[in-house]
Amino acid sequence: MALIWGDTEDTQNASKQSFEESIERILKEKGIISLDELMGLISHDNNLLTDYQRILKGIDKLIEDGKIIIDHEKNIRMTTLSVLGTDGLNELPIWDLIHKEEDVELKKEIIRRYNQINPLL
Repeated sequence: MALIWGDTEDTQNASKQSFEESIERILKEKGIISLDELMGLISHDNNLLTDYQRILKGIDKLIEDGKIIIDHEKNIRMTTLSVLGTDGLNELPIWDLIHKEEDVELKKEIIRRYNQINPLL
């Protein structure tokens, strides 16, 4: 697995995060994309086999996490979640909800650290 994502745990995590961000950006721009088209956008000529393995492993992980869906024709699209709002049901991309949750967790951590530094306020 190190050959696909990197040598150290930090580089592996950075590569996986970068891959996920690339897929998210591409799907937000295009809405739906075929696996072949995605391969053409992400791969490089000098290490095609490694890119192919990285894309397949990354896609498998995103499917497992419920972030993307692949249909029987190998078209990839974002998973959406139906949310009841004031104007009825809205379809929201799951990534938007994940980013909101991450933002809330970051703000909670900032508040927790600030309270440790200055507990009187």
